[in-house]
Amino acid sequence: MKNIGILGGTYDIVHNGHVDVAKFVAKQLGLDKVLLVTAGQPPHKNGVTDGEVRHELVQGAVEGNPELEASRIELDLPGLSYTYRTVEQLAELLFAETGEEVAITFILSAEYLDPENPSNVTKWEEAEALLARVQLAVVPRGKYTAELARKWAEELKLTNVRIFDQQISSLSSGIVRDAIKAGLSIDSLVPPRVVELVKKHGIIFS
Repeated sequence: MKNIGILGGTYDIVHNGHVDVAKFVAKQLGLDKVLLVTAGQPPHKNGVTDGEVRHELVQGAVEGNPELEASRIELDLPGLSYTYRTVEQLAELLFAETGEEVAITFILSAEYLDPENPSNVTKWEEAEALLARVQLAVVPRGKYTAELARKWAEELKLTNVRIFDQQISSLSSGIVRDAIKAGLSIDSLVPPRVVELVKKHGIIFS
């Protein structure tokens, strides 16, 4: 049995918080690998950076971290990017490659358990099937604490969920974009290779 983690995201722009969370969960749960899956066409976001560029930055971000891997599966699937479809497709591909069944842990930030959040995990496309297929690994971020996450998990009747007490990072892609807009250094916010690629592609935000 392969134990694989998935950390999905628009990754506009991938940052140190993404990498730190993926490495933390991989270590805590003894995962064979965590896949950072670059969203293709996010159903609730418009005007994002080109998918190929975003994915190149994710590839750069995971360099030197053997427990992490950049996945472009959502870029290669037609249509909008829905998590359940991604999970099923990845499980099929990994089984075809290894001949082993795959246990999948889906990593997400605690705000996606907030019942008041219109994007909470129980409202995702095919949420019931998704939640029956994966274990959730939930990390606190900012005001979304482990205590709140446990309360919300109970309210939502989520059972197959692991909530970590430790806040790994309060970084967001918005913080990185704002720094770029303001012409500030992002050296402390993103991995070194990502800094190089942002310059290479001349990425700016207005």
